[in-house]
Amino acid sequence: MTRQKPIRKDRVFLAAAVVLAAIVVPILWPREHAAEPSAEPVSDEAPTPFASAATAPASATSTAEDTAGPAQAATSREEGSSPGAPETQDAALPAQPLVVQHTVKQGETLSRIASILGASVEQVMASNRILSPEALTAGQVLRVSRLGILHLVRKGQTLGDLSLTYDVPVKEIAETNGIGDPERIDAGAELVIPGGSPDVWENVIRLSLGKETRFIRPVEGKVVGFFGWRIHPVLAIPNHHDGIDFDVPVGTAVTAAAAGRGYFVGEQEGPGTLVILEHEDGYYTVYAHLSKALVRVGQFVEAGQPIARSGNTGISSGPHLHFEIRNRDFSADPLQYLP
Repeated sequence: MTRQKPIRKDRVFLAAAVVLAAIVVPILWPREHAAEPSAEPVSDEAPTPFASAATAPASATSTAEDTAGPAQAATSREEGSSPGAPETQDAALPAQPLVVQHTVKQGETLSRIASILGASVEQVMASNRILSPEALTAGQVLRVSRLGILHLVRKGQTLGDLSLTYDVPVKEIAETNGIGDPERIDAGAELVIPGGSPDVWENVIRLSLGKETRFIRPVEGKVVGFFGWRIHPVLAIPNHHDGIDFDVPVGTAVTAAAAGRGYFVGEQEGPGTLVILEHEDGYYTVYAHLSKALVRVGQFVEAGQPIARSGNTGISSGPHLHFEIRNRDFSADPLQYLP
């Protein structure tokens, strides 16, 4: 018969202590030592229409959708947040594209498209050189910047010229378009003119009568003197009148009949205060009897840009604007070119 070994009381006590510790310790362990959840912030901001990714350059072009109107573009942080939610600090905001565009659909109106793009009708017309709201075709791509006006740089045009045309500082134009050297811009470049007014293009619309034409009228007014032979109204001798006369009061804004560069600005005995602009293909336009010139030699101006104030200087029978179109060395009847 095998004799059993007696159970040692010290071992029983040790085993009981281990079991008790396994039960009590998890209960008494401080909650602070529990694993904490991730503190990564969650942005509750609503997306902005037309916005590119946060890492995209600000100059990116965005395509506007029909559902994205200016009201949606104005969505604020408060409108996109949950009630009572803490405001997210240092949240990365999506960059607004510098230019947005829209492809015209059949039957769309210019006012509808302007609403989609978040711009004014005048901005859309000036940026796309549209003469009439009815002059839209399906498939036409319209581009606009809500910061101002889009301008296509002409050969020889400088930021200084654009600054004078739109009355916007060179520095602002350069910074908006990321231009490092304001002295160097390329012909054909599309620039955003921040805060630029559509006034110059509105002059073109008004003085072209909404028609495509090589030259627009320099002023609104009745033509009272015509091209050709006549008896001079002051000297009372036969002379050839090389232009036409517009009946306008002193101080009337005189605008460039076409884009061009200042060729002559000064005084002459007969014409008085005189401005001559040089245009493409050997054409020149002449503006005489002015009270004040607003351009200088070498300055590039746009069609519709004010270049002078009408007057009664030189040999003149009264306040009016004398206007000529010259094809190289030959004077042409302006009424053959004007709308």
